[in-house]
Amino acid sequence: MEVCYLHGMTNTYLWNPAARRWQTGNSVKSDDRGLSYGDGLFETLRLKPDGTCPLWHWHRQRLVQGLVALDFPINALALIDEAIEQAPRQGTAAKLVITRGTGPRGYLPPAEPQLTVIWQLFTAPDWAHNRCPEGFDCQFSDIRLSQQPLLAGIKHLNRLEQVLCRQRMPDGHQEAIMLDQDDWVIEGCMSNIFLMEGQKIITPDLSRCGVNGVIRRWLINQTSVTEASVSAERLLKSDAVLMTNSLNGVIHVRSVGSRRYDHNPEIRELQRSLQELFV
Repeated sequence: MEVCYLHGMTNTYLWNPAARRWQTGNSVKSDDRGLSYGDGLFETLRLKPDGTCPLWHWHRQRLVQGLVALDFPINALALIDEAIEQAPRQGTAAKLVITRGTGPRGYLPPAEPQLTVIWQLFTAPDWAHNRCPEGFDCQFSDIRLSQQPLLAGIKHLNRLEQVLCRQRMPDGHQEAIMLDQDDWVIEGCMSNIFLMEGQKIITPDLSRCGVNGVIRRWLINQTSVTEASVSAERLLKSDAVLMTNSLNGVIHVRSVGSRRYDHNPEIRELQRSLQELFV
């Protein structure tokens, strides 16, 4: 059986379910369904200096939704919980990848899959509002998100639309705004979107497509947010726009094309509240 190497991942660990422990390594089997079909899920976590993840509750919640949506075996969550409990923490960020493991040729999954669980540790970037204090410059992407309610919200391994979007992002732009097939605003290439209309905060409805981000759900839990269908015109007429991402945090959008936005003081308060969780 061929082995595929995860080059450059010096802090990569694979869960050994038989030994019930993590093993250092950088290889997976070539017939892994994550490689063949994107049959799996992932989470990117920012960690505190002590290695804990303050927002793990939200990551785990989305993992549960993803496992159900992809019809993973019923014992998958218990295996993941055990693995996470023992996961190495020598880093300020981690990526958790779960695939359905190896399998025969063809789309039909094995009846009793042996999951592949990968844990990658790395150094988190500084918060985006520190790296880009003036905010993100964005434009609308010409890549449209496909509508698939069965997969909406979860972070599955099929991210080709985002790859295409990122490739087309012009120099000097930190994000792009992605619409769906019906021209509704859904999300950024790597972020969720919120717009401010006076005292109201609105975020796009993700029932048809898009990723229900961890910081998105944290922010909805922190303050009053309305989920609604958002047109490009509505976004451009809003008073302020912000984006959220598990590594970037909360970031003000300075511009969308030629439209420029003021920096709302409420955004700074959200940035402070989030950052305090990771001290």
